[in-house]
Amino acid sequence: MVEDPTRGDFVLGFEGLAIMRAWGLDPETVRERAQSIAEIVARRAETPWRDAMVERQRGVRDGYASQAEGYPGPDNPIVLAEEPLVRELLDALPTGATLDAACGAGRYARYLASLGHSVTGIDLTPEMLAEARNFVPAARFELGDLSSLPLPDESFDHAVCALALTHCIELGPPIGELARVVRSGGRIVISDVHPVMSMLGVHSRYPLGEGEFGFVQNHVHLTSSYLAAFREAGLSVLQCIEPLWDDAELEALGFADDVPGLLEAAVKGLPIVIVWELEKA
Repeated sequence: MVEDPTRGDFVLGFEGLAIMRAWGLDPETVRERAQSIAEIVARRAETPWRDAMVERQRGVRDGYASQAEGYPGPDNPIVLAEEPLVRELLDALPTGATLDAACGAGRYARYLASLGHSVTGIDLTPEMLAEARNFVPAARFELGDLSSLPLPDESFDHAVCALALTHCIELGPPIGELARVVRSGGRIVISDVHPVMSMLGVHSRYPLGEGEFGFVQNHVHLTSSYLAAFREAGLSVLQCIEPLWDDAELEALGFADDVPGLLEAAVKGLPIVIVWELEKA
């Protein structure tokens, strides 16, 4: 039986990334990270490096049902980077009938309602919808799938879809559905985990217990794949914004102090999310 990976293994992954990013450019950082690796390996039988990190994959519905209460938490670095940018784009929309697709617990439904929009939220997870109804009593919420929205054609002035398309195997169907339900001239705001992060193994992780985590897989969607899906759906790109990991997001990871300097060398400056502002022809 294969033993579960450990906290030491997890940190060593960041160490390797830090070395490759510094290779040929910053020999001092390479030496520092290599020395850190040697120290962790020498102590891997000790706490905390030996502590198991059990990862259990869940489907979208089950995974988000497990974390519906209190979602998203205040220590989510993806949301920390994404939310100010999306809010800025939503602030500029004329008020109207607006769809929050894959609304989750209703964080954008609530914000849109506060701006004066008539809001409908759609989500795959009943537990998330229950949270959203309590959180945003002024909005209407329905159960539905991104790839087959239970809504009439051209029934909304605008739409937002936040941090959800990365869980879809294909981009074409959900983006086509978003375009279908928005009127000509309407705006669509999409945010997602950046493909670079998905390539590096970032998934939607949440704690299950001591040393045990669940996760919902993030699929890799290249920027070219988004562009092809937008073109096929008749959507024009107005903006593409790619914020980078910075100090606040690194601090939110929760283990920034475990190995000083590691996260700065491994992650800082990489793109964390991708945000699109689109217009329907």
